[in-house]
Amino acid sequence: MKLSKKTEYALKALIELAINHGKGIDVTLISDIAERENIPPRYLEQILLRLKNSGILFSKRGVGGGYALNRPPEEISLGSIIKEVEGPLSSFSIGPGNSNALDDASSGLNSVMSEVSESVRDILNSISLKDMAKRTLDLIEEKKNVLNYAI
Repeated sequence: MKLSKKTEYALKALIELAINHGKGIDVTLISDIAERENIPPRYLEQILLRLKNSGILFSKRGVGGGYALNRPPEEISLGSIIKEVEGPLSSFSIGPGNSNALDDASSGLNSVMSEVSESVRDILNSISLKDMAKRTLDLIEEKKNVLNYAI
């Protein structure tokens, strides 16, 4: 399973919004997210509109407008975000996908890969946006505390 750029950008933007959630920041401008996360603004606008239409985000128009999470970040899973952007989480499989055409070894391997797919889905559905925001903040803090001995 490989995430598309669209999904990567969606996750980066939503993590940014999750970090801002509950800090008294009403909404965040697309231009601010795009600049901080190095995402093309027009492309980000399309992604955020899709997430708004799915109910993950809400928007405020006009002066002081922007986007914010529609639900608390602990209620939004990575799996649900990926599903909204990519569609159903894909499965790992081998061969032509026709079970009648697969030999016994391929059938066994597909069975294992099906379990792998299910495990990946379970993991993505168990990690919330709040978890990702915390991990991101922890990693940023960790980077700050790394000593630089360069001269």
